[in-house]
Amino acid sequence: MFGRMGEGIDGQFNIDKIIEKQLLKRLLDSFSTATRLFVAVTDVDGRCVLSSNKGDCDFCHLVKANPLGLERCQGSYARAGKQAEKWNEPYFFRCHAGLIAWACPILSNNGHVGNIICGQVMIWEPEDLFWQEIAESTRELEPDNGVLLKAAHKLDIVSATQVQAAADLLYIIANYLAESGTDRLNYQQKLRSMGSWLWVNCQQQERQPKEKEGTKTRFANLEDGIFQAIRDNDAEKAKQLLDQLALRFFTHSKGQLEVLKGLSIEFIITLGRFATECGVNFEESFRRGMLKFKELEDADTIEKVFVWLLTIGNAYVDTLTRQEFDANEAVVKKAVTYVQQHYASPDLSVVEVAKAAYISPNYLSRVFKRQVGCSILEYIRNARLEQAKLLLKHSDKNSSQVAKNVGYHDRTYFSKVFKQVTGVSPNEYRRKHLLQ
Repeated sequence: MFGRMGEGIDGQFNIDKIIEKQLLKRLLDSFSTATRLFVAVTDVDGRCVLSSNKGDCDFCHLVKANPLGLERCQGSYARAGKQAEKWNEPYFFRCHAGLIAWACPILSNNGHVGNIICGQVMIWEPEDLFWQEIAESTRELEPDNGVLLKAAHKLDIVSATQVQAAADLLYIIANYLAESGTDRLNYQQKLRSMGSWLWVNCQQQERQPKEKEGTKTRFANLEDGIFQAIRDNDAEKAKQLLDQLALRFFTHSKGQLEVLKGLSIEFIITLGRFATECGVNFEESFRRGMLKFKELEDADTIEKVFVWLLTIGNAYVDTLTRQEFDANEAVVKKAVTYVQQHYASPDLSVVEVAKAAYISPNYLSRVFKRQVGCSILEYIRNARLEQAKLLLKHSDKNSSQVAKNVGYHDRTYFSKVFKQVTGVSPNEYRRKHLLQ
């Protein structure tokens, strides 16, 4: 998840490196409100890093107020955390004072970085022996044990089912932390790499002859190159050209953040439109690009804008070059379905079918021919004639009516096309069928 990144300067667990502290605090508070249980995040040594607003129960508060009691609590949390890490699941345990608690491990790619601790509770009706154990285990913390025992009697009894459900919820939160931490680590690494990449390339550009500042024609040339590389299924070249385009954006914007954002948005919209023309599902394309605009809005540095631009751009390139067959297959399927449903329309055209499939007519014609073996117009004609054959066989409609039912205005033209394909006229086809 976050490896050594989870540690602060002093070696302690640094929550801010993993997840926004405010968000985690909200998760912990919501959990406590829903379950009425205390929950906290600790480091691997059992030291509390963050806790819910619902503090410790009175008993635990009194125990931790004593330095020896606090040390024992941390030791219990640390040992439980190690067991939870060993099995990668919630680990139930009795703390040093005899109460029930459980730990969920926070894991990383490089090891165990912390725990989520919940408790302490009782899950059965206590007997006299239990109170004797409490008195014995806390004798060194308070000589007369009177105050601690009174606090212990206030503890809630929680059913085993409730405890298991709470543990499951915490395990989900721990896994969320793992995923979130990985994303944050990768993002920070990308930002550092982007800063270095930008500095090196800007230095190289300064040593090259200055280009004349003009319109966005030079952007269009690079964009066309990217699209052509995608058509050629050359992902590496497309990504190299995308890098060049990003640098051109930086030069043109003169480092102005809002200008750079505007250029980036404009290109991603164009790329999304191209992806749709290439057969990528519109909803998928929208999710890949548009739904991430909030990240761009929040970007407050040039590096963050570039990470946004190149991450989404490269994802599009990978989708369009690695999944070409599946995407084209889906496009053809949409086109075929639309033709089968609308062949009776006399105005059915390649443009109309392409619009229904969310791609350009030229691209549809090229893909359709390659996958089906005939042009779209030939497919429309064949679909109409197959339906005409059925009507001639199984109805008493005359040729004019049949022609109209399958999308032909002119009966004479329909008869001509029918004979070209089948070798006989519509009436001859019907007579032949009747004789058979």
